[in-house]
Amino acid sequence: MRAAWRPRALDPLLPRAIPLPRPAAGDVLLCVPGAAGVYRRKRPDPESFDASWCAADRHELHADLTGPDRAAALDALLTAWEEHLVPWPPGADAEAVFTWPSRDAALVPVLRGHGLTPQRVAAVRPAGRTVPWPRRAPEACVRPLGPADLEAAAALWLAELHWEAQFGSCVIRPSTARNVGRQLAGALGWVAEAGGRLVGLLAVEDPRRTAWAARLARARHPGYLTSLMVSPAYRGSGIGTALVRTAHAALEEAGCTVTMLHYAALNPLSAPFWHRCGYRPLWTTWTGPAHRGRVNGARASVPPG
Repeated sequence: MRAAWRPRALDPLLPRAIPLPRPAAGDVLLCVPGAAGVYRRKRPDPESFDASWCAADRHELHADLTGPDRAAALDALLTAWEEHLVPWPPGADAEAVFTWPSRDAALVPVLRGHGLTPQRVAAVRPAGRTVPWPRRAPEACVRPLGPADLEAAAALWLAELHWEAQFGSCVIRPSTARNVGRQLAGALGWVAEAGGRLVGLLAVEDPRRTAWAARLARARHPGYLTSLMVSPAYRGSGIGTALVRTAHAALEEAGCTVTMLHYAALNPLSAPFWHRCGYRPLWTTWTGPAHRGRVNGARASVPPG
């Protein structure tokens, strides 16, 4: 009999297990050979900051794969999930979402076969990894974010969100600008100043409030980086790297054993930059029109167990 699969065998920075959420009102419990799942539908408050990070109608699948053939089990679970999804018209503010460990490459053909594509990556960096020095000294002064910087810093963050929105990782809503300002008002952050104006911003979540991130990674005290933006004219000048080095030093001094962040999987700039800074993918969020079934009606390609 094959031993039960453990996430840490795949990636030592994953938690010991991937538990299903406790069922809530409206959840649908799914059970197929070798897997169990929870289908949860969410409609975030449009005035909340969460609404800027997902569709207005979000259909989530949470999975526990217990059988010896995990690819076949996931294929069956996705099929069972699709049977509960109500088709939505093209262009609807809706999405089907499934998040799973990035290194589980054996399941990628199954996910692609069901019409899902990578949307966001949760990346992790263990403390102590060195960030390479910029190729040349940045043409800017890096200093802590202060109250007088909030308006300009919020404009930088909002510009970053508009850039990210084209990759599907966020949604610009009427409440987004207001919530960006609120987030920055209580954030720990640093700015880069050149020629008398802000050209870079990095913000992190207060390390005393990041216990939630321990559900994603094996970490006693995780740090979380919420935003990095460098004005287009200054990209490639070393400002981003200087901001990241400053933030890492502060988080490690605060006792953070890992730092996490999310980036858009389709952003051509994010992955290369963050990987150079010592981050690697831990979780990938897949999204797509799961209500339409498999790609072109073809059966998902399931590797032999």
